[in-house]
Amino acid sequence: MKKVLALKAHLLIISLISISLSVHAQKSDTIKRTVVVEVDTVVTGAKPTVNTTTGEVIHQKEIQPPVFYRGLLIIEGGVVYNDNVMPVLLAGEFGLARNFGLEARAWYGSNTNDGNKYENGFLGVGLNYHFSGEDSDKPSKFDPYVGGLYGKILDASGTAFYAQAGGRLFIFKSLGVFANLNLGIVGKRGTNLSFGLSYKIH
Repeated sequence: MKKVLALKAHLLIISLISISLSVHAQKSDTIKRTVVVEVDTVVTGAKPTVNTTTGEVIHQKEIQPPVFYRGLLIIEGGVVYNDNVMPVLLAGEFGLARNFGLEARAWYGSNTNDGNKYENGFLGVGLNYHFSGEDSDKPSKFDPYVGGLYGKILDASGTAFYAQAGGRLFIFKSLGVFANLNLGIVGKRGTNLSFGLSYKIH
């Protein structure tokens, strides 16, 4: 009888020890997860919230729009590369939707060389498709696009249509650089390359 009671007592002690270890392990795991989340919050600068039931700090990442989006206005200034004259360029693009932008672009320049006057001018509007991606906590700084440009030739009669492709790289939040390639389809205008600075108006 004494042996049976002793055995039961041992089993009871072992059960209590197991329960105690299990509770301690759960508390340790909660503390570790809370500390990890708090450290991650400090590093990323996210805004934390606290779970009122468990007391854990919950990390919420700050989601930002892509590099190009609806309602965004981009202003650009630069030059157009040409053998005889380098026209000054001004352009602006407005985000109609996440991937589509309406653009206005103009350039003009003139130069006299050996008695010959060279002019290059254009004023037109275009539509671009942007490969801008989705909302993310780390959106891309590169804004590639393709599109078309139609308008009037300023230094001669007639109109011109260009197929175009380009990209912008925003080194800072609102300021970046751009390069744009225009391929003349209609209007006897050849290929030209323009480059310069881009500025976002959010």
